[in-house]
Amino acid sequence: MTGGCATMDGATTATAQEETASDAGGARRQGSEGRRIGIADVVPHVRSILERHCGGDATAIAQMLAALDPEQRRGWRILPDPLPAVPALAAHAERILPVDADPEQVLSLAVCGAGSVRVLAAIAGCAPDRIPQSPLAGLVDVRGGRFRFVDAALRAHVLAAATPQERLRAHRRLVPLIAGAGAEAGDEGAVAWHRARGALAGDPALVEPLLGRACDALRSGDAERAWRGAAEAAEHARPGTPAHARALLCGGRAALAGGWVADAVERIEQALRIEGGHQGEATAALVLAHALRHGSVPAPDQLMPAAATGRGFRRAAALGASLSAERGDRERRAQWLAVGARLGRDPDDRATLLGWCDALAGDAPVGDAGTGSVGDAGPAHRVAHALCAGLDGDPDAGVRALTEPGATDVADPVLGLYEHSPLLRARRAVVEVMLHVWAGRIGAAYELLAASAAELPVALPFAGIAVALSRRLDLAVDGRIGTLSRELAAGVPWTQAPDGFVDRAIDAYLQGRSDEAAVHMALWADRGCPGELLGLPGLDEIGPLSTSAAPEPPDAADARALRERVRAARESSWRTDLDVVAEESRGIRSAFERARVEALLGSTCAARGDRGRGVRHLRAARSLFDESGARAWRGMVDRRLRMMAERRRRGAADDETRAAPPSLEVCRATWEPVLTVRELEVALLIAEGRTNREIADALHVSVRTVEVHGGRIFAKLDVRTRHELTVLAHRTDQHL
Repeated sequence: MTGGCATMDGATTATAQEETASDAGGARRQGSEGRRIGIADVVPHVRSILERHCGGDATAIAQMLAALDPEQRRGWRILPDPLPAVPALAAHAERILPVDADPEQVLSLAVCGAGSVRVLAAIAGCAPDRIPQSPLAGLVDVRGGRFRFVDAALRAHVLAAATPQERLRAHRRLVPLIAGAGAEAGDEGAVAWHRARGALAGDPALVEPLLGRACDALRSGDAERAWRGAAEAAEHARPGTPAHARALLCGGRAALAGGWVADAVERIEQALRIEGGHQGEATAALVLAHALRHGSVPAPDQLMPAAATGRGFRRAAALGASLSAERGDRERRAQWLAVGARLGRDPDDRATLLGWCDALAGDAPVGDAGTGSVGDAGPAHRVAHALCAGLDGDPDAGVRALTEPGATDVADPVLGLYEHSPLLRARRAVVEVMLHVWAGRIGAAYELLAASAAELPVALPFAGIAVALSRRLDLAVDGRIGTLSRELAAGVPWTQAPDGFVDRAIDAYLQGRSDEAAVHMALWADRGCPGELLGLPGLDEIGPLSTSAAPEPPDAADARALRERVRAARESSWRTDLDVVAEESRGIRSAFERARVEALLGSTCAARGDRGRGVRHLRAARSLFDESGARAWRGMVDRRLRMMAERRRRGAADDETRAAPPSLEVCRATWEPVLTVRELEVALLIAEGRTNREIADALHVSVRTVEVHGGRIFAKLDVRTRHELTVLAHRTDQHL
């Protein structure tokens, strides 16, 4: 309403007084130039925005980050407009700003950002053909009769350095310039915008034009422009009126679209405090905003009035059920489904009614959730269809489903957002990454997630599964959890339950520390094998045998079953057993999943004494890991091949029993799922060369008890003598 600047597409929501306070607060927060921001304090897409606004200047980016609030750095609130003034940008402006440029013209140009050449000529005070001789010529890029302010860093500084009153006057100057330039120079929305930003008092007549501009921006996917327009409309609306409620709700939807969940909750709650016909739609929006902000879905009785009726409340029930299913909250899902049944079925609520939430909750076959035509459905349904295709064993069909065209000018019937909004694009990106993982394209998934995270709030959808997914991809490709995973974790607004046992186990296993990996997997099993919403690549080559509780594609389930059979192969028939496994593994289409089977086959053959067969399987695994892009897994195979070659060069083919006794911790982890606790103790002592009497004394049992345990151990491990058991134990410790 007063003062302020516009972004390239439009602007700030604060009043002049608020901006003055914000400027002062930003200066206090900025502190010294040397203040450091930890790498986990900023999410990738916010960092990318600052890189664009700062022209890639690392010093300016660091200073800007220091001046922002934690919630802004984490993407939970929209960045301030204008951005904070920082010394590095001031120095940049001093270097490149023409000395003969009129400050008022430069500020007007920065506030306008882009537009018709006729507007540029009006700002410069010259004829269009004289623009190349104007001091402003070097600040703009002119193409096709339109201009844009070309130096983002300079524009950010000009806007930040101006006082609220100076920005107000710039907006007021632009109103007649744009209006006088004709229809081709800009639309009525731009004129209304600058008139609103330059007004000294609220003008209710501007509310509808501003909301129209905001709604157009929402449909096009420009969440920032939609937020600025809706917020300005709320400033001009009379408090407590239906127009005020519409402006607040529009702002809440814009914040949802952009992923600014803290802003979304605040605006939608403000809208709900105003009585009117918008209550149903506002309730539906709040269900989504609350789930994204706090990680849990509110109970129906907290939000739904007893007399609730209408499409908005039905959509709230559909959202509550779907979001509860995503989070594994079966009780809350049932509550929302009961509310939905009472309100009646809305045929447009496809994302829930087609059974996707039932599939997630385990109450319906996965295939039942993704049937039907996709082209005429909303974005949420296309995402569900794609996921179901992947879970049914055809991830490539899922990727194709994501690319099917849909209506871009109609809001999704369940989520209430438009196709091109950043949040819905983030949902699609996360699903596409998951589909590539299921298809075995680990490298492609890794690159896609990194690219998507630099542009979109990918940490928010599907209960934050992108964070866990990023960690697994980091480990598979780079062999360590990297910067991207830490930054994505900072973007999750709710507190996630710590569950790093599987990640630590994978890290240890890939580094050759199988005994340590087994300890982590045992701790994970003690916790009840907690999993994610959807099946992610885990670790079953070592440690307790377990089944996946999360939905997963057939390739993953079949490969895990084959690896379990490799681990359970008996001594008397292991060659035949492993040959059958190798033959069946050829039906696995995922290069990554088959590679893991081949790697375990190779290590197991080597442990059984067949080095030639082990090398062949490990070489196959290396090629498949190369194909999948899982560099760290390939590195693990390379190390095993080098170790086997080194032992062969040293002539150590059959010297296992003559070598110094190893710790046998890998052997312990391998036998743990097969033997009882007492049998495992006896087996390891036998492998160390202890006599039955020595074992009996160590365990405080009789020799006869040791003999009984020994017979059971020989039967379970399919060996006939103590010597065979010792050889098996030492080979297992060397090769697994």
